[in-house]
Amino acid sequence: MHNILITVPKLSEQGGVSNFWNSLFMVLNNYKSTNFTPLEIGGHGKNILGPIQDQLHFHKTLKQNYDLYLLNPSLLVRSFFRDGFFAKQLVKKKTPFVVFFHGWDIDFQKKIDTKHKTFFQNSFAHAKKIFVLSEEFKEKLYEWGYRGEVIVQTTTVDASLVNNFSLKQKREEKKLLNEPIKLLFISRLVKEKGVFELIEAFKSLSKKRENIELTVAGDGEAFNEIEERIKNQKNIKLTGFVEGKEKIELFKTSDIYILPSYTEGLPVSVLEAMLFGIPILTTQVGGLKRFFKNEQMGYFINTKDATDIEEKIELMLSSPEKMEEMSDFNYNYAQTYLTNEIVAKELYEHLKELL
Repeated sequence: MHNILITVPKLSEQGGVSNFWNSLFMVLNNYKSTNFTPLEIGGHGKNILGPIQDQLHFHKTLKQNYDLYLLNPSLLVRSFFRDGFFAKQLVKKKTPFVVFFHGWDIDFQKKIDTKHKTFFQNSFAHAKKIFVLSEEFKEKLYEWGYRGEVIVQTTTVDASLVNNFSLKQKREEKKLLNEPIKLLFISRLVKEKGVFELIEAFKSLSKKRENIELTVAGDGEAFNEIEERIKNQKNIKLTGFVEGKEKIELFKTSDIYILPSYTEGLPVSVLEAMLFGIPILTTQVGGLKRFFKNEQMGYFINTKDATDIEEKIELMLSSPEKMEEMSDFNYNYAQTYLTNEIVAKELYEHLKELL
């Protein structure tokens, strides 16, 4: 029996990385030859002793019989240094480890270029393999001096989300009920997600088209400002944070998914929308640059550009046959490449080579 320890955020809390690992553990735990143990870290809020507690908690695991460690940082200042010191502990103990970078902040990347490259070389650069979400991130790791294998991986979606979903039935019901075209945004409510440009674009489009609705789902610092901006807009719904059946229902009933982020890794919400056969409008950033197939999965939209968002929505609405082609493509692509069964198997094969 092999033993692998995986550092994770609190799995009971919502978030891209916790959702990713919750869905993978459902599959990985079926591999009887390997035991996967999660180590929850972070989530200390304003507790100034939290980072020290994480290092001590991690240090205790080094006394146990783990064959391999998998670290899960994001390229953000707190996570980078916290997990970098984890890596330093592993280097000192000569214990093999791999790294999976999830989020990737371009501004902090520039700081590594100028100030923290040596720290990277003394910590993460000792990993046996590194997983990232885009080719650009891969190239940057090599630029910083990494000499091991870098694997460009996708995030994943839980296949069970569509257990009771039929794309064909959705289309038949849509025609029968003559419902409005439903646009969907699900994300953290901060300006960097492009939510204000989306609302501006939708308001403009609503003056030309009556049979459309927009649902903005999520919570965050911009919630109150968004609420104020849409208070007289009857065809925009602000739901707050959604999960479980409520989130699934939004995906089931929506026709276009829009995420106009300024920066991203490879957002799970885009993949979830694809799983439900929804055409996508999103920006050419992060992992989306190489992953997203423009004009097949949907359309790229310009960042910070409400006019372009409006034009691309109009382009979709005026071509229902093209929308249906995109819908079919996304549904089939997600089933083939993005479910937790597929991604877990690929990850396990990479890890198994090191055991």
